Amino acid sequence: MINQETSTSIDLVQRLRKGEAGAYQKIVDQWQNRVFNFALRYSNDQHFASEVVQKTFIQVFEKIDQLKDPSKLKSWLYKIASNNCCSEGRLKAKSNYTQLEEQNLHTLDLDTPAKRYEKAELKTVVEEVLQQIPDEQRQVIIMKEYEGLKFREIAEILGESENTIKSRMYYGLDAMRKILINKNLSKDLYHE
Repeated sequence: MINQETSTSIDLVQRLRKGEAGAYQKIVDQWQNRVFNFALRYSNDQHFASEVVQKTFIQVFEKIDQLKDPSKLKSWLYKIASNNCCSEGRLKAKSNYTQLEEQNLHTLDLDTPAKRYEKAELKTVVEEVLQQIPDEQRQVIIMKEYEGLKFREIAEILGESENTIKSRMYYGLDAMRKILINKNLSKDLYHE
């Protein structure tokens, strides 16, 4: 049974392959926010996420004929975005993180109510901890917890077995828990 999203994807891919520019724009409109959010959660950096989105959709346009099964557009897009996150991540690792830290300090709104402040701080802590775990584990956690993908879909996107993906999820969450314990923050998180 084909759902509406899959049906739309098949139609758009077929139209793009025929050279319809409007089909490409519809794919971008439909997926750019999701790819951006995925990359943002991966990196915690808006510039990084924008770069990933741009590279991802350039590759979609250039390589649409390589997509063997148009119903797999979603998986194919996330695979391209995931690969771009990894390559951009390697470039980012070589750069200085000072600018990102300053940006985070400036975006913190101190005039909000105490609860919103605590949630914003908690979100920042979780995002920082997420950056400290291995890339493979971070990808799985973001795809599962933030993007709502199923283990089967993640396995397909990353070209791994479901058991490998589940292991990465388990080890990633465990690594995050250990980091939080070392920071003495886990008790605060579990009592929210």
